[in-house]
Amino acid sequence: MNWDFIDRGGVQRYLLLLALTAGLTWGFRWSVQAPYLRGLGYSGTEYGLLGATSVFTTALFTFLSGFLSDLFGARKVIIIGLLSVFLAMLFISIPSTLYIVVGFLLSGMGGGLWWTAETVLVSRAVREEKLHYAFSYVGAANSIGGAAGSFLGWFPVLLSKYSGIGLIDAYSWSIRIISLLVFIQLYSVLHVREQRTAVMEKRDYRQVLRGVRGLGKFYYIILIEILIGLGAAMSIHNIDYYFSAKYNTTSAELGSIFGLQQLIMAFIMIALPSIADTVGGPLKLYLLITFPSIPLLIGMTLTNNYLVASALFLIRSIMMNVANPLFNAFSMSLVPSEKRGIASAFISLSWTLPGGGGRALGGFLLDIDLELPLRLTAALYTFSLTLLALIFGRSRNSHEK
Repeated sequence: MNWDFIDRGGVQRYLLLLALTAGLTWGFRWSVQAPYLRGLGYSGTEYGLLGATSVFTTALFTFLSGFLSDLFGARKVIIIGLLSVFLAMLFISIPSTLYIVVGFLLSGMGGGLWWTAETVLVSRAVREEKLHYAFSYVGAANSIGGAAGSFLGWFPVLLSKYSGIGLIDAYSWSIRIISLLVFIQLYSVLHVREQRTAVMEKRDYRQVLRGVRGLGKFYYIILIEILIGLGAAMSIHNIDYYFSAKYNTTSAELGSIFGLQQLIMAFIMIALPSIADTVGGPLKLYLLITFPSIPLLIGMTLTNNYLVASALFLIRSIMMNVANPLFNAFSMSLVPSEKRGIASAFISLSWTLPGGGGRALGGFLLDIDLELPLRLTAALYTFSLTLLALIFGRSRNSHEK
């Protein structure tokens, strides 16, 4: 591994610790949330609507995050986002519809502020030619945390079994305990320094708003992300409910799948930057890895065997997501540093805006036909990746426009 990827005052261990603990929090919520809410009696449609509520809130705060990251710096925005996530987890842990709805709203707020600003922070802490290394190593740390958090999906199940408390109560207390990791993330982000831009020095909001113009081919990235985001929202964002409904899985089984996925991805991510340097650049390697994941998605709909379906999902998810850091690096390289807050916000919005409706639609379709959302997603992925290859396929590396 080449650890010399930060040269602007950043401290590698804190940046990686930030990603590690964020992944752990996310991984645990991903494995526990659906069984917890299903245990409370929420249907697929209701689960999809809760997700859509969170996604639309994310969309609002995503643009605000990009604007504020360019104006004041990404670190301050991340801190606000982390505090929102902490409150969200506390509210969701209370088994009451009102508190859960508020929790999903706060989760959307925190996610919108956090995800956009994190991308900006990483991009402003490294040399341009090392972006794909930085994003890949940070992505690997996030995946390792995600794996650990997902495997912790066993914790509430074992807690309920050996302590005698109900499974719902075990889920609630586990969510509250994991929420404390936010304070480690706050500690970490305070030790990561970012490059200051001229816009941050002047704090000229009009210059930030003008940053939406003149982004060139980056606008195609936004279009492609909209299509991929819509497909992912309809099925993958509800996949925990899909497995729970079709195979009656608990957080233990779901956590094992998601945890193994994240763990394998982490080790692959570490190797990808050097491979990208030899095969023609980050984008080319991204396309080579992601395209073969589509037939596996279709394969999931053709089996009623849990082991087969989970294996297909595992391999598919690794192939579709493991090269995301390379795509992030490629996307950011198309934009000057002082515009990356707005650019990152547009990328996040391209996921969240169609994602809200897509997640609600996907939840509705789950109640009609469990397999239909997966098949529609496969069609959207095929079209989107083909479009990406046609528009940017000749780029040798992430620095070609």
